[in-house]
Amino acid sequence: MFSVPTRPLRIAIDLWAGHYPLLLARERGLLKAQGVDVEVVIPENTRQLLSDFAAGSYDGVCVSLGDMITLTRAAPDIHMVLASGESIGADRILGRESPSRVDDVRGARIGTSLGGFGELLVLRFAKRYGLSLGDIELVHVDASEVPAHLARGVIDYGHTWEPYVAQAREQGFVEVFSSRDTPGLVVNGLICHGSVLQRRGAEIRALISAWFEAVDWWNRYELDAEPILRRALSGRTNEVVRVAIRLLTRDDNRAKFRRGPTEESLYRVAEVYADHFIARGLIGRRPAPSELLDSGFLA
Repeated sequence: MFSVPTRPLRIAIDLWAGHYPLLLARERGLLKAQGVDVEVVIPENTRQLLSDFAAGSYDGVCVSLGDMITLTRAAPDIHMVLASGESIGADRILGRESPSRVDDVRGARIGTSLGGFGELLVLRFAKRYGLSLGDIELVHVDASEVPAHLARGVIDYGHTWEPYVAQAREQGFVEVFSSRDTPGLVVNGLICHGSVLQRRGAEIRALISAWFEAVDWWNRYELDAEPILRRALSGRTNEVVRVAIRLLTRDDNRAKFRRGPTEESLYRVAEVYADHFIARGLIGRRPAPSELLDSGFLA
């Protein structure tokens, strides 16, 4: 057991069901049972969340591995210690209607968070039509802003996730591409500063244990989890069902943290994103996957 800290761990999460095991762990007393105090923050703006984390406002964040790659520019000593969930269709590109020909995509304004994992999802969408990023116009739009930008005609297509997908669909927009088409590419996790892992590693390990307990409980009692999560989210959204999201167990994590040649391995996914962001000139130094990924807290 560790000594009582002067303040709780501050963990910021995106509004995404793959991160909600942390809320369940808090609400069901699993964190408390593990002896760890955690403050969960939900900024609802990924770019601001990442900026604040780099500045030291949070001990950890739950975001995508792709976002982590560009984050190393401002915060080089960061480590993914838990793979929380894999998007198997939860990340979607939406538009007024599905493209029927190449020219429906060529020159299109496509919204996503620039420098984030969505860039690669958009690239895979463009490649389906034989196009590259040079054939489209990337527009910086946070996931939460996509429904409004689509409605105003600022963008032709936009990348987002629930609960924002539901908002866009209410306005008549439809899915044209999703992470279901890119298995293994969109995986999220808990990322911490190296200094936090050194000073408060025992608490991080306890948090992870509580997280996996919450995943196991949610897998068994999915319907019971819904009212708990709605209360925990305090009216931010009623979309708490983990549609098209694969929650990753401890055993899943052990598999994900193994080296491998396919995008089922976090090591390969990190390389893919690094290649993309170097080609885009968004990072200069290639972060080694072995520097970014730390499975030592999973035991």
